[in-house]
Amino acid sequence: MNYDVVVIGGGIVGSAITHKLSTYDIEIALIEKEPDLCEGISKANSAIIHTGFDAPAGSLEAEVISHANKLWPDIIKNHQLAFEKRGAVMVATSEEEKHIILDKYIMNAKANGVDVKWIGKEEILKNNPAVTREIIGGLFIEGESIIDPWEAVYKFAEVAEQNGAAILLNKEVKQIKSSAQHFTLIIKNGEEIKSKYIINAAGLYSDAIASMIGDNSFTITPRKGQFIVTKDKVDIKNIILPVPSAKSKGKLITPAVFKGHLLGPTAEDIDDKADRSTTEEGFKEIRKECARLIPVSINYTSVKQYAGLRAVCSEDDYIIRKSVVNPRMIHAAGIRSTGLSASPGIAAYVAEVLIADDASIKKKEQWKAELPQQMNTQTDDNEIICLTRNITKGEIREVLQKSVSPANLDGIKRRTTALLGECQGSCCIPKIIDIMEEFHSDGDPVKSVQDSFIGYKI
Repeated sequence: MNYDVVVIGGGIVGSAITHKLSTYDIEIALIEKEPDLCEGISKANSAIIHTGFDAPAGSLEAEVISHANKLWPDIIKNHQLAFEKRGAVMVATSEEEKHIILDKYIMNAKANGVDVKWIGKEEILKNNPAVTREIIGGLFIEGESIIDPWEAVYKFAEVAEQNGAAILLNKEVKQIKSSAQHFTLIIKNGEEIKSKYIINAAGLYSDAIASMIGDNSFTITPRKGQFIVTKDKVDIKNIILPVPSAKSKGKLITPAVFKGHLLGPTAEDIDDKADRSTTEEGFKEIRKECARLIPVSINYTSVKQYAGLRAVCSEDDYIIRKSVVNPRMIHAAGIRSTGLSASPGIAAYVAEVLIADDASIKKKEQWKAELPQQMNTQTDDNEIICLTRNITKGEIREVLQKSVSPANLDGIKRRTTALLGECQGSCCIPKIIDIMEEFHSDGDPVKSVQDSFIGYKI
């Protein structure tokens, strides 16, 4: 297979880049080592679209987040993404924290062009009665919003595929060979894919991809963040933020677009890039820290705990540049916790780097931003499959009919929110597997429906 551009990595950054490049008249492929997209960093985060008010002023991170915030409104509208503008409050519980906000964060936000303001205790409590009475005020960031991060990944990829991009799954890159004209990517099964350019958006493994062409200019280490999902009523309108530390933005409490609230995350530097385990210590740490901001959260029940990994780079900023070894590989690496927020801006930046290198790349005359409705309806589509989330059989079938469809139960969960309720799928898993088997009974390739159940953790 031959392409002009291969994007390595099927998370939010890789999907956004593929989406952007699909507006150009070139042959593109997005390749992902897992059987589905959104299986790495992007599947476990706080689901917040940040304004970049606290990004280091003058950084590349701040630049691309700022640009992304201009792009998100059209993306949300065109792709019908679940999205809520909530605003955030960084809560000060002491004079010391107040001065940090006034002396650092207000000035930083101003430098980044983000509107913020100091508000008093009464105004905070009016919209957020659950917040501690110990507060003395806080920083209000009106533009902070929440989104469905999984849906964004899938929609970016689906729109890109609709516009000619190839989405190739189960394609783990084991080796990259370079020649004067192209790269040859050797896939785990021995398959070869040739491409003039490579976009390295491999997340935690972007340093490994770079090293395959002898580029050891940066390293990536994982930082684990554990979260708690609660269904308890949390009487807040805004995203509630602590004053950050040098290591972490701290533990926040945020509403989620798929209902309920998220608490966390922790910030644990680890060595294993596959370690997404949760711990009792992490659970206690989250509850203790969140109780500083919302005292009753100490008693909240956990419907689900999960852990995500963030890519901590040896450099202090995003890496979006040509490789120092071969300029036809462009890195989009070291994308930390703001990767979801920045993804459209990162994609635009990568496109600019690519076009600057190759003037022959031109925009397509036609590009379709909206996805068509393709569902084939059946008489029992209204049957409820997931009682706690009110998900119907028709909704499960609909995602199975999509061009970028789920390969396992986790993929169904992320696309429909089935399995996210209090029972964690104990009632609906057998029914969902039956639907998947029925859908793929015609011999359609699915990476073993039975494998969807094996290893699934309730």
